[in-house]
Amino acid sequence: MTTHLLNGVNVVVTRPVQQATELVHQLSEQGAIVTPLAMIVIDPVDADQWPTLHCSELDMVIFVSQNAVHCFMAGLTETLPDTVQIVAVGAATANCLSEYGLTVDVIAPPPAGSESLLALAEMQTVANKRILIVRGNGGRELIAETLQERGAKIQYLSVYQRRMPVYQDDDIAKVLSADWLIVTSVSGLKNLWQVVNDKRITQIMLLVVSDRIRQVALDLGFQHVVVSDDATDAAVVERIVEMGRSNGK
Repeated sequence: MTTHLLNGVNVVVTRPVQQATELVHQLSEQGAIVTPLAMIVIDPVDADQWPTLHCSELDMVIFVSQNAVHCFMAGLTETLPDTVQIVAVGAATANCLSEYGLTVDVIAPPPAGSESLLALAEMQTVANKRILIVRGNGGRELIAETLQERGAKIQYLSVYQRRMPVYQDDDIAKVLSADWLIVTSVSGLKNLWQVVNDKRITQIMLLVVSDRIRQVALDLGFQHVVVSDDATDAAVVERIVEMGRSNGK
């Protein structure tokens, strides 16, 4: 018999639609009442608009998100040579790469993200290496700037674009009545703040997946911010379950 550890808990998942399905499923299995309300819309960039890629000339490819993996693999027309190191910014991105049959050579450890990746020994000796960073439009420049300082030759490939969704008053009401909000990126958090535009949101329990997102949330005025061990669905669910136990729910 399944124990519903989150029975009746209202959770809003703000992950992009492409990544939300499994998390929604796991939360629902624990008895939570889940509302998917993506705060970032992902639009893939057609591969015809990509710059010319010469994968055989690369030493390393860094994937900054699961969306980067999905969109890259959808548009890729050649096989990545075995000589190319595959790098993921965290466990969730690494798992996504593995699902496409790619062997991940370097994974940023918890709490994942740019800082964790750049601290690894494998990312210190990159002088003259030709590195492709696969990402969405815009985003942080920390990885590229740091690796360039270490002597690497960096090329970007933007395989998707992000845009803010539009929601109605009924959707905003669902956010404000939630017990938990789950946010997995700084962009998603900032979009949530703008979409809701109501300071009552700062009193709701907020689950984020990195200390960087936590700091942005605190700066915005959120009062109850919890960080999961990493960005995987299992870690997110476990953290909410743990908090429920500690609060006697």
